Amino acid sequence: MHVASSSILSLRSHSVLSVTNVSVVSGGGGLVLGERLAVFDSVLRFVGVEGSAASSLVRCDGGTIGGGGWLDLHDVWAVGEASSVASLSGVTLSGGAVSIARCTATGATLVSGLAITSGAVSVQCNRAGGRVLQSSGDYRMAGLSSVSVLPCDGCAAVLACFDALTASFSDCVCSCRAGGVGDACLPFDVPSARAGGGGGAPGCVSGVTLTESVTVGGGRATACFDSVVFSGPITVAVDLCSMDAFADALNVTLRHCVLAGGSQLRIGGLSESTAHLVPHVLVNMTNVTSLEGTIVLRGAMPPNSSVLLANSTLRATVGGSRYVPMTPDYVESRYGPALVLDGVRLLSTRFVMTRSTLVCGGGSCAAMLVERGLGSNLSSVFYMDNCAVVSQTHVMYALASDLRVSGGSVFSIQNSSWSAPSIEYGEGACVFGDVAVDGGSVLQIVSSEFRLGFAMLIANTLTVTEGSWLVHRDNEFRTAYVVYVVSENGVAFRDQSVWSIIDNSFKYGSYSALTYMTNDWSPPSDSRPIIYGMCNEIRGSPVTNYGEELNIGAPVTVLDCGACTVDAVCFAARTSSISGCECVCAAGGYGDACLPAAVPDGLGPLPLPDAKETEVRCVHGGSISSVYDTDPGVRGLCFVNVTFTAAIDLDLSHFDAPQQTLNITLLQCVLVGLSIKGSGARVHLNVTSLMLDSGELEFRVILV
Repeated sequence: MHVASSSILSLRSHSVLSVTNVSVVSGGGGLVLGERLAVFDSVLRFVGVEGSAASSLVRCDGGTIGGGGWLDLHDVWAVGEASSVASLSGVTLSGGAVSIARCTATGATLVSGLAITSGAVSVQCNRAGGRVLQSSGDYRMAGLSSVSVLPCDGCAAVLACFDALTASFSDCVCSCRAGGVGDACLPFDVPSARAGGGGGAPGCVSGVTLTESVTVGGGRATACFDSVVFSGPITVAVDLCSMDAFADALNVTLRHCVLAGGSQLRIGGLSESTAHLVPHVLVNMTNVTSLEGTIVLRGAMPPNSSVLLANSTLRATVGGSRYVPMTPDYVESRYGPALVLDGVRLLSTRFVMTRSTLVCGGGSCAAMLVERGLGSNLSSVFYMDNCAVVSQTHVMYALASDLRVSGGSVFSIQNSSWSAPSIEYGEGACVFGDVAVDGGSVLQIVSSEFRLGFAMLIANTLTVTEGSWLVHRDNEFRTAYVVYVVSENGVAFRDQSVWSIIDNSFKYGSYSALTYMTNDWSPPSDSRPIIYGMCNEIRGSPVTNYGEELNIGAPVTVLDCGACTVDAVCFAARTSSISGCECVCAAGGYGDACLPAAVPDGLGPLPLPDAKETEVRCVHGGSISSVYDTDPGVRGLCFVNVTFTAAIDLDLSHFDAPQQTLNITLLQCVLVGLSIKGSGARVHLNVTSLMLDSGELEFRVILV
């Protein structure tokens, strides 16, 4: 919008110019109002405007806001680098009113240039330069010399109502005179601004079934669902953009919810340019069950945010899921994802999946789908911990997308189990375009079991630079290739970056009787990989020649079992020393390996019941390879959302609970064989929603 300097923008006699719900991208002046603005007994308003301009989103170089005139700036976000909401150089406030509420400027200046001879400037809950403006002194530094500051949790007529057509203001509601219409008593019925103070937390939506699509946000700081069923092909969107940008934190909570019938839960909506203008977000999803539903996380996370998916089971199929990809050229494809990461950018953010199971069915299925790239930056962490993923084809599939771990971040797959036994050539469990680990970051695959087909990871290129670390430690790989890089000379380690291959077992998978660490490759001329190999075995025999046996096309420093060095078993940049094989961390080092970002709390399986208690308590989530004999008096076993990585043999005679009924519960578990046998006991056996990945079910019980 551009008003020429020779033209007059004049609003008189109850006129209205309203710019509402507009996104602006301009390399010039944004919304330019000229040099001869005149607002008398009328309204000039900008509501819900977001955009980027070279300097100011709204610019006026001259004019008057006179008697009865109202300039209303509400929820205007200037996201351009060092930009302000408005530049009003040459504009004089003479008898009119200016209200500025819930506006945000990336730069240190909110509104500049306004000269005041008479009239009032009222402000509420604005941000500039990354901080909330709270006092007249703050506003003076942000460009406004004389203001009336109203509290964020308050409401006032000067912010909400057109004075000339307002009879009264009570309980945050404008009562209009004759001729005034709408919430703000404007001369015409146009979209109105919120009256302010929208940051309430009304509590959880609880115990209901949602059957219609809805968008949640609306200026609140909390979106909470407890024991809610999302039913049918509906979309429930939690729009972070519309939540309370001035709250201390935004909270999104799901507890004991069910997604069914093609329903989708979408959380996000922030771009990288707006993410740092919003409070940190706490997303907690626990005990969630999905049956043909999809959880979609979209966009950038504000700095210092946290996303947790715990103790949950997400199941979807290609035929049942209603998710449609957003990536061009893929909109006709269907992947049946249980979880979608769409343009997710982690900025000093914790992303944790723990004690959860993802199951995907169908020929092209991907349990996790990545669109528009996945990035972790500024000491962020991405952890898949104690999870089980079962898919016919892909565990994590990226549509024309790259993975980048940078800025001292950590991307970790640990204590988990993947099963994707496709027998097709070129199909990988985890597929990305380019994979880049840089800026002193870590990509680690540790203490996990992979029963796969062609490859665990397929990427066009794999680059590890700037003192970063790639780790494969204590895993069992049943696959033809652990890392398959498509591009010739596509693997590069630079700047003293390290690859550690330690304590792994390599066995054949469903695709081939051969198993390799990588496909054929040789490092580029400017790449000098530092690779350590220690205590690995291939098909039961120790690995001695990493080139011939594991197909690694660069020299490998081979260490004897237990002959640990700092570079091999620790992140050296954050390690002060090593004692035996234990890393001693320097400042900024975290966890057993002195990683560059803090290890999240709450990882690992939930604890087993206390040995002194006889009550049957459930183990939720995680992977278990064996079940030990119970302690005397315990009256059963209970497992929920647990993946058993080995066949389980239960002998009822090992229970020492005379005259008691034994309760054995297996709910939504993944098995590779189960045998229950015994006699002389009263048993309540509940086996529900099991997946038998392999093996047999055997019940040889004489019940009395």
